[in-house]
Amino acid sequence: MLIEHRSYTLRAGAADLFWAAQRKRGDHGLQPILERLIGSFAACTGSLDQIVSLYRYDSFDDWQTRLLGLYGEAGLRAYFDCVRPLIVHQESRFLVPAPLTELTPHWGNGRDWLASQGALFDVSRGAGVVEETTLSFSAGGVPACWNVFRQHALAEDPAAMAGLFAGFASIVGSLNQVLLYRCFPDVQAWSAHRAALQRSARWNDFMHEIASLTVRSSRQLLAPSRITDMAPMFAHSSASPARAGEWRGR
Repeated sequence: MLIEHRSYTLRAGAADLFWAAQRKRGDHGLQPILERLIGSFAACTGSLDQIVSLYRYDSFDDWQTRLLGLYGEAGLRAYFDCVRPLIVHQESRFLVPAPLTELTPHWGNGRDWLASQGALFDVSRGAGVVEETTLSFSAGGVPACWNVFRQHALAEDPAAMAGLFAGFASIVGSLNQVLLYRCFPDVQAWSAHRAALQRSARWNDFMHEIASLTVRSSRQLLAPSRITDMAPMFAHSSASPARAGEWRGR
């Protein structure tokens, strides 16, 4: 199993045009990769005008066949002509699921969720919040992180595990990274989680122990795409999305 983390940085103010292009492309044009999509999101903190997508592929060959096969499709020419000028930078990383079953409830270690299986969360796309935490380590830090996670029994800590739906490690691109993903029904639930995590003795002990190996830690909040086939984890839509400015203030 191979996870692709793909990000597009758009021209300033081009996000609405990007999502409009997704609506116009139809339901089947990108089907080979949409069948492997975990979710596409708009960044609401950190780099704005950025789209982050996660895909789950069987292998590198599966990724290559599905993605590169799209570029020769005549029916997608108008779509690519519309979208490509909106993108000023694009980047892909390959990830693998964490070796700890507690961190991989849906991918890896015998688990394998696909969009065709139906939504994972009874959360609206309009209000849902996904938190992406990235821990960047010096060489050897990733296996040490997994060991410290076990030693501090974080799987038994409700604050540490709240909302957690995926844990990955990088293998291509920026190396020595652990990425943790959490989902919350709205920004208020995410804010309550942050407060609980700050009070968690186990989480704080874990962070202190990995500090000597940690080069950088960052957190980004992501809003699920409002396009149905680009947010397959979420059960329904909502008319009241959280505002990026509101999220930045927390």
